[in-house]
Amino acid sequence: MVTGTNQNSDEFIWRLLAQFAAPVNASQPSPVVFETWASDADVFSLTPHWPDANAPKKFQRSVLEKTSTGSAGPIDVPCATPGNAAVGGFPTHGTPTPCIAEEVKRNRPQFDYIVNNNLNTQAGLKAAYAKNFNVAMPTESISVKGDWVPVQTLLQWLPALGSIANIQKLYYTNTSNGVEYALVSLHVSSRQNTNWVWGTFEHQMNPGRCDDIGCYDTFGAKSPAVAPNRMAVNTQYGACDKTAQLAAVMADAKLSQVWNNYCLKSTMVDYTAADGTPYALGNSVIERIVGNGTVAASSCIACHVYASFGADGKTSPAAVAMLPYNPTGKPIPAVLEGSLQFDFMWGVLLAPPPKAQ
Repeated sequence: MVTGTNQNSDEFIWRLLAQFAAPVNASQPSPVVFETWASDADVFSLTPHWPDANAPKKFQRSVLEKTSTGSAGPIDVPCATPGNAAVGGFPTHGTPTPCIAEEVKRNRPQFDYIVNNNLNTQAGLKAAYAKNFNVAMPTESISVKGDWVPVQTLLQWLPALGSIANIQKLYYTNTSNGVEYALVSLHVSSRQNTNWVWGTFEHQMNPGRCDDIGCYDTFGAKSPAVAPNRMAVNTQYGACDKTAQLAAVMADAKLSQVWNNYCLKSTMVDYTAADGTPYALGNSVIERIVGNGTVAASSCIACHVYASFGADGKTSPAAVAMLPYNPTGKPIPAVLEGSLQFDFMWGVLLAPPPKAQ
């Protein structure tokens, strides 16, 4: 059960999605609630601010991809060709240039906690370290990471979709800088548990959606367990038909019908099973194609536990190295020696240094 509720993690994460995927305006399908939250660029800034209701959608470079390649760059970047496109059969040539865009959104309780405690800059983190500050975000804190594909690229990747008009019927879409994007994957994390509650969603058309580790949803899917296809990669696993109980939740939240096409891959609340076997949870787009990772060797909780900062307000090289390493299982204490944890949030890597004099 999830702390403070009578729900297991699958039900809890679905109910969260029903809240943050609800349209802001009942008469318009977009934006939805999570799109109005603060981006990492809004939070980790020398001048942090909560975005205006009509702020334009901006994307950012994947932190996982950035650390995997070792190259630096700004937070806000345009849609980029993923580094591991071939593994997912994702196109690399075409017009426009095929790309996947990412955004991270943090809700108001998380934004306020980080900013009000001056944890949004390296200088603030340095001061927090000096007083041995215990970073513990409010239980209401929620983070959402979405991966988006331009509709023209999505049609190139999945020709069976047939047309952009059909994509608009099957996917949640929105526009950034005049380009229409379709949401293909979504990570969710909630501070409801001390170690957070983690879940990942994929569009039912994502190639290889249940490859490697399968798909498991005890609350929302009529087929609660879908085994991976060991005979083929990047196969289609079909629709994830919704249970009556989830259909009622979605109807109460007035979600657009497109959300019926999104599937909960699984959830996670601990590092290992009772016998010590590490849990795995990864997304076929976010970890595999964009992050250069392996789904079967990915673990949200085992990776995010290393989010931390040292006396200089920066994350240690040992902790940063855990991102491309794709850790699973219980944390390695030595990696966190001399550091304070940032409550499982890798946004700490984006805290800016003091402005040059």
